[in-house]
Parts: sequence; structure tokens; C-alpha cells
Amino acid sequence: MDYSIRPLCYSHVDLPREFFGGVPIHSGEGVSASPMIYVLLSGQDDDGTVHHYLVDAGFHADKWIHRFGFYDWEPPEAVLAKVGVQPSEIEKIFLTHMHFDHANNVGAFPNADVYVQWEEYRGWLTALALPDLYTPLGEQSWITSSFDRDDARVFGELARDHRLKFLGDDEELAPGIRGHLSKDGHTFGTQWISVDTSGGPYVVAGDAVMWYSNVEEMWPSGYTNGNTYNMLMTYGQIYEYLKGEVNRIVPGHDTLVFERHPSWKVGANEVGEVHVASWDKVLRPA
Repeated sequence: MDYSIRPLCYSHVDLPREFFGGVPIHSGEGVSASPMIYVLLSGQDDDGTVHHYLVDAGFHADKWIHRFGFYDWEPPEAVLAKVGVQPSEIEKIFLTHMHFDHANNVGAFPNADVYVQWEEYRGWLTALALPDLYTPLGEQSWITSSFDRDDARVFGELARDHRLKFLGDDEELAPGIRGHLSKDGHTFGTQWISVDTSGGPYVVAGDAVMWYSNVEEMWPSGYTNGNTYNMLMTYGQIYEYLKGEVNRIVPGHDTLVFERHPSWKVGANEVGEVHVASWDKVLRPA
């Protein structure tokens, strides 16, 4: 199977550079704009049937947009239309983790099964059951600062409807696509997604790698709900998997992905083409 890989920006946020780049290595460097991204993977069977999968799903604007000052937010139907796809055509969603900006909008894809690491799901349910001692700031306390409690109900409904699929390490998600566990890395069970193509392997990292600099400098991001040492070990695993070709990573929030690969803007948000499959056509305008 040969996949086209297209990162799609659906919003932007201005945050201190150390949030993504790490403390103190990028402290005091000011604020920069970072994209919020999900990634479209498109493959074709031998009989010509095209399959569309999504790595991560974004968030609802109404609840989260005000908390962190997001802007340029667009719904999935507008974002996917830029590459000729509708939300109803997404067959599978591979969640890198369950932070709101990656998992909160799974309900926008009515026909998709949702794949998540079991360690991730179990970890968040355990965290939600912590006593009030650990949430003195309410839902803005550290443990739920990037997790939407309402998503526990949404994922329960997905399980009820047989649409929630649990994974372990190094499991096949679709032909040529695998999920790799970063246990207690960025979160309880973050996974990074490897994708085989005719041009070699790529990694869609989600927040297993927020910025290219995390791997290039071997320095964990400043924000995490996990273990920074384990994050570092994951950077090394991805680096070795790709034999040092860091540009084969699609990071979770790095604007450089749209500079290191062909890209264009539709409105305020970027569309990228990291790889175009042999059966597919280039969508970037001439």
C-alpha cells in the first residue's frame, strides 16, 4: 500500500516557544504561532478503492477556543474539503493521544472507527477518578489542563457502538500503517504512527514529537502530562526508525512542516503534501 500524507492545519495558537521547544533551552525566546494539525492518510487498493484515514481529530471550537486563545479555527468539513474529502469518508481515526486538541472532535466523523492505545485510555480514566486534592483549580488543574472530561462519555459511547479499538505496541492499524507505543511519554500511552510509502517510511508523530527541534536537539517539550525522560527515549526510537532522516517526521505542532514540504494556504490555514502516492495526484496549486 502506498499512502499520500497530507498534514492539515485547522487552527493556530500563540504560545511561549518553550511550551513546545523545551525549558530552559527555548525560554525567553518570546511567543510564536503554532499550527494545530491532523493528518490525512489516503491509500488505494489493487481494485482502485481509495481509503481515507485520519491521524487525530482536532477539537470543538465552542469549549476550547477561548481557554488558550486559538484563532483561525475551521471545522473538519471545511478543512478536508481543501483536499477533496468529506468527514463521512474517513474510515479510521488513529489517535496519537487523548489530549483535547487531538481527540475532542472524533464525533465529527460519523463513519470512523477510533483507534487508541489501551495504556492511554486506561491512564486517563484513572486520572479522572483522582480525589479533589489533585484538582484545586477545577478542570484547569494540571491533570486535566488538556483533557476534556466530557470525552470520557464520548469514548464510552464509541465503545458501546463497537467503534472504539484498543491497541498495544507495534500493532498494524491498516496495511502499511502501525502504531508504536510511547508508554508514559507525553501522556500515559501516546503513540506515533509509522506509514510505509513508495518513497520510504514516514512517521506521523502527534505530540510524541511536537517540534522538529525536540529530535534535532534531543530536548523534550516544556508541556507534558507524562515522563520527560521517556519522551527523550521516544525521540531516539523515531530517529533510529527513520535512520536519522528527521524531515520524514510530521510533528504535532511545528509550522516548519509546511516549510520543509510542499504546502499552500486556503484561507488562513496551511495544507501540506509530505508524500503523494504513486496512484494519487499532486493537489498543490501550480
